[in-house]
Amino acid sequence: MSDIEIRDLYTVSCRRLLALTLVLVVTACSAGETAHRTPVSTAPSPSGSAEAFPISSFASISGDPVSQERSEQLQAALREASERLGGAGMSATVLSPAGRWSGAVGMADSRRAVSIGDQFAIGSVTKSLQAAQVMQLVEAGRLRLDDPADRYLPTGLNFDTNDATIRQLMGMRSGLPDYWPALEVLVASDRTRVWTTADVLAQVPAERTPAGTTHEYADTNYLLLQQVIEQVTGGTVLKTMRDGGVLDIVGIERLVYQPHERPAGPMALPNGMSRTEWNEGGGYLPSIASATGYNQFATDSVSLAHWWQALCSGELISQDSLTTMATFVDGYGLGLTDVTTPYAVSFGHPGSDIGFIAWAGCLPDSGSVIAVLSNTGVEDITMMRPVVVAAESDASAPTTP
Repeated sequence: MSDIEIRDLYTVSCRRLLALTLVLVVTACSAGETAHRTPVSTAPSPSGSAEAFPISSFASISGDPVSQERSEQLQAALREASERLGGAGMSATVLSPAGRWSGAVGMADSRRAVSIGDQFAIGSVTKSLQAAQVMQLVEAGRLRLDDPADRYLPTGLNFDTNDATIRQLMGMRSGLPDYWPALEVLVASDRTRVWTTADVLAQVPAERTPAGTTHEYADTNYLLLQQVIEQVTGGTVLKTMRDGGVLDIVGIERLVYQPHERPAGPMALPNGMSRTEWNEGGGYLPSIASATGYNQFATDSVSLAHWWQALCSGELISQDSLTTMATFVDGYGLGLTDVTTPYAVSFGHPGSDIGFIAWAGCLPDSGSVIAVLSNTGVEDITMMRPVVVAAESDASAPTTP
């Protein structure tokens, strides 16, 4: 890859955060910097199985607060992360064997400082929650990963799925192009528009590549998976998730699914804008246009971290399903990726939308779960690194008596 090509990658839209992550991982490794351990497996082993997902790594997370010294270390790391983003508002939660910690820094809007309870939009981190729900339906025998996706889609959808399977949609190998580059411009120009699924699918370019042959990160895949969930269950994605699904757990009270659920104060507003300006966008994060153009969660860091703890400890889906999700091909699994290579190992996902960036996931080496949220449009895929590095160091330190 030439220097010009690499620079061009940095100019892509915020929703392309994950694609940029994968490119930079490859670039770092080619320069001689390699990860200290490969997560699960980059592909199935010759015997056809992958290394089992390490759910036991997350069995020792403590419910006690971290020590004062540890708290100060993590707060300093969060301040460093904020400084990397030009002083952006941020909130983070770390759950580890050393204890639990949450912190906040910067401004939530034009007048108020960020609090630990502030909700942020999390963009594509939503994909991991949706993927886990699909795997739960697979476990229940209600669909199969290698079936054609159109078998489970509404008959009136009238969309060319490229004969992609459920697995190929989840793994970004469907050959379908992304709708977001076109939609992002429209969402930014009219924050009050309410988008339908048909409206969004109309923004998908016509070209296709053969399914299963290439990796292309595209939000189109997960829009179709939302339709699959609703068709299979006969209810909305939200109802499926809340009623016995992957949201049917305690500790995630601030995790809401937009636009079906509305965020409620306190909230970190996109790019720290004034509440008057934000209200003009319809009362969603970042706006009603974005919330309907890309159904996504809004949450505080505490609720998000607790959801990831439940996922990675095997509470929501089986170890076999987690192993399938974490089997990476071209750097991506089924709604999971490792976004801390080369300095750590993780199972997580980044996300972004207009005025927000987010990262959340599980780190098996330290047995930690981390969620880092920011209300900035500054695109920086390494924004969580100071917090991750701090959490990974001395994670077994004693908790406060």
